[in-house]
Amino acid sequence: MMIKAGSLVAVLFVGSALVGCGAAAEEGEGDNTIQSHSAHFETFVGKDGKVYWDLVAGNGQNVLRSQGYTTSTSAKKGALSVVANGPDATAYEILEAADGTYYFNLRADNNEIIGTSQMYSTKTNATRGVSTVRQLTNLLGTSPTVSTGVKQQRFEVFMGEDKKYYFHLRAGNGEIVLGSQAYTAKSSAMTGIKSVQTNGADTSRWVTVEAVNGEYGIHLTAGNNEIIAQGELYSTKSNATAAVSTLVSTLSQPIVVISE
Repeated sequence: MMIKAGSLVAVLFVGSALVGCGAAAEEGEGDNTIQSHSAHFETFVGKDGKVYWDLVAGNGQNVLRSQGYTTSTSAKKGALSVVANGPDATAYEILEAADGTYYFNLRADNNEIIGTSQMYSTKTNATRGVSTVRQLTNLLGTSPTVSTGVKQQRFEVFMGEDKKYYFHLRAGNGEIVLGSQAYTAKSSAMTGIKSVQTNGADTSRWVTVEAVNGEYGIHLTAGNNEIIAQGELYSTKSNATAAVSTLVSTLSQPIVVISE
């Protein structure tokens, strides 16, 4: 059984996000060069006790997030539904949030939402994200890898298949809670991590934004009001606010950085 988006309040973390302040980030989120051997699904248990999955591209980017399932078996069936429905271009809807950012949903034949993307700075980037998910689902085959995310709170820096550098933040439950754009150098990615940790520990740097259908996203901003991180959607503003509180607490503590 899949739980609707309201259960995300208990997860209290966000998915792969847009990060770029203070470093030489590339235009556009994510890498469009996909290889099937390293793309996979990662599962984790949220603070609500529900099971979630992320679809992770070969470069480490989280490109799609599920809603909550009551069992691991149901979550794995949901991952198979992504593979079945993902290649169909008509299964995607791109939506605009009130602040002008974009995201997309992947829907099944019965119109139920299977997965939701991160938020993107432009519609072009969201459209590119749809293309990436479609490529992945064409390559994964009928028996995709479904594994448990690494259960250690840490930043992970890695080189994508485009030879650019990325980082993401993992929570202790294995969830990828924050992710970056591409950087031209590893040192720039390290600077991006410092910017996220410095600004993310300050509650005033976080903003909640209304998307559609009463859902809310969260932004992390720098002192110049530039958006340096974006999260996924929550069903209510109070859920988004709760997520911010958890992220502020997390980013206030030293976090290990793992670099390849």
